[in-house]
Amino acid sequence: MRAAFIPVLICAILSVALMRTGFLSFLFLAPLGFSAAAYNPAAAWLAFVLAAILNGALSLGFSLYYHTGAVGFGLDTLYFTVLALGFTWIMAGGTNGNGRFFPRIRTMYRFIAGSVAGAAALLIIGYVTTSSAGFAALVQSQAEMLSSAYISSSGADAARRSFLEHFLTPDNVMEAVTFIALRGGALASVFFLFFINRQASLGLAWIFRRRRPARSLSNFHVPANAIWGLSLSLAAILLGKIAKAAIPEIIAWNVLAVCVILFLAQGGGIALYTLGRRPPLMRLLCNVLIIVVVFSPGINALALGLLILLGIAENWLPLRAPKQDGPASTPGL
Repeated sequence: MRAAFIPVLICAILSVALMRTGFLSFLFLAPLGFSAAAYNPAAAWLAFVLAAILNGALSLGFSLYYHTGAVGFGLDTLYFTVLALGFTWIMAGGTNGNGRFFPRIRTMYRFIAGSVAGAAALLIIGYVTTSSAGFAALVQSQAEMLSSAYISSSGADAARRSFLEHFLTPDNVMEAVTFIALRGGALASVFFLFFINRQASLGLAWIFRRRRPARSLSNFHVPANAIWGLSLSLAAILLGKIAKAAIPEIIAWNVLAVCVILFLAQGGGIALYTLGRRPPLMRLLCNVLIIVVVFSPGINALALGLLILLGIAENWLPLRAPKQDGPASTPGL
């Protein structure tokens, strides 16, 4: 552990530094994940503690310098600490890697629990910041800029322009953002933030330490009862709308978001499993095609929908069953 202290300290410093960059800030969790993937769980937890202390000190200094007060310091610390804690738990699990201090919990459930905690932190931060007059004015100006940009894109089409001016007001934009965030948007954002940083961590561990993960996405399977969660959440959303019960409806939307993400991951695992059994040239062409699809608006949404349906279909179809090359065995022979 002593030999890994310097790399762990560097990972903690990089995490806090990336947090305060504009373009690469979404990767601020990757150094913490790298310490788990490249070294061991204890190193990851030490990196988290060091990063939390360093971020807290910087947040306090910035709050004093910019006069943001205790609220600014608290929100910044809350965001970093909750997300970093959840991600470190996802990557490292138990404190010493053998479940001695924490019970053994499947990575999927750690992903869900960490994403729920991160989404709650984001919603708290959003509620507190939008309550301040200065931030509310900033958000209002951004909403006005967004709505005016969409209205301007209508060109000379008078009917479309009139429709956008009527429905795409700044207040409607803010209501739509709040609606989506409460109904799975915040949860999905944190979930994908964790996933991107996890993949980046594993890639860096392979590049610098030649360490591969024990299991890949191609081996991921959703629990069999997840299909019931998907079905019941859809029914609960419908009943919540009919009964005008906002809180149960919001909870059902978030359960639906979790189920959809899990089936999306299962569909991605099926695609990777199938791709891994193809010749190298075919895999290369498929990887190029995947990159093109990801950066093609409209097509990428269709591809995600197909992966979700593929993941759901595996509840009834053996899509990853190994092929039998020889004749079926005959009992008694």
